[in-house]
Amino acid sequence: MTILITGGAGYLGSQLIREVHKMPAFEGQSIRILDNMMRERYVSLWNLPDDVQYEFLEGDVRSEEDVRRALQDVETVFSLSDITNAPLSFERKELTWEVNLKGALNVFELADRAGVEKFVYTSSCSVYGPTEGVVTEDAPCHPISPYGESKLEAEQTMYRRAKEAGFDWTALRLGTVHGWTIGIRFDTIINRFSYLAAQGRPLTVYDTAWREKRPYLHVSDAMAAYSLAATHPKAEGRVFNVVGDNANMETVIAAIRAVVPEVEVTTTETPSLNQLSYEVDCARFRRLGFEAHSNIVVGVREMVEAFRGIAPVALPKATAES
Repeated sequence: MTILITGGAGYLGSQLIREVHKMPAFEGQSIRILDNMMRERYVSLWNLPDDVQYEFLEGDVRSEEDVRRALQDVETVFSLSDITNAPLSFERKELTWEVNLKGALNVFELADRAGVEKFVYTSSCSVYGPTEGVVTEDAPCHPISPYGESKLEAEQTMYRRAKEAGFDWTALRLGTVHGWTIGIRFDTIINRFSYLAAQGRPLTVYDTAWREKRPYLHVSDAMAAYSLAATHPKAEGRVFNVVGDNANMETVIAAIRAVVPEVEVTTTETPSLNQLSYEVDCARFRRLGFEAHSNIVVGVREMVEAFRGIAPVALPKATAES
């Protein structure tokens, strides 16, 4: 049988296509990748394991024809195709809704009709929006960006339809992912700051962010979450928070300084309305056996090590003549 990974050339997808064959339940299965390559991450397809059968379809999750082709003989679907980046979703609202809702539901509905046995949907902790205290999966959701809104509507629609159809579906509300993959994104704070620190460049922190907490998840723990969600019998029909650390910027900067002690940090006024603080509870998923094994320091160290070939450039000191 075949595993389908939509968005397989993306940040998480590029790692999942390399890891899923190591999961005991999927050993020996072929892996089909569906991605429209909008971000041109062709590098994600390089140097795949030799002992695994791969198929790649350059197609769009919004296309019924492309998705039908991708679903032939598929037993398990990992849905990772999204327009990400919450702040930028305000600028590309129409595209965000088309892909994150229309595209995701297209894959979901056609997978159900095709007889797929398991569907794992990648949701996001961005669905919560402003909250008080530590939130569980039962907390009210009030997303504040088109990204969060589209993810929540897709998740809720899938939940209802899966329950009506008896379709084995699970949603993972991931914290902000960090850590190295070949298809890495640098628009998330830990990855971006690690990249800057590795070059000896200063970090600028918004004044309101120092104590605001956000949920984070290392990419290796995300892989473990996908494996558990796809195989645990008690995951069917449920939504799970998946978080490694709830951390504020003080914790993030401390982790970066643990790896790059000399990094300079300055504070500036917050320009964005998308700043909010929230902590996410992961107890429901831990009861199924999930355990996060990597933390922010691990993610930072990976990133800095990856950029080890670039030596920081010392700026010339100012003189009276300059």
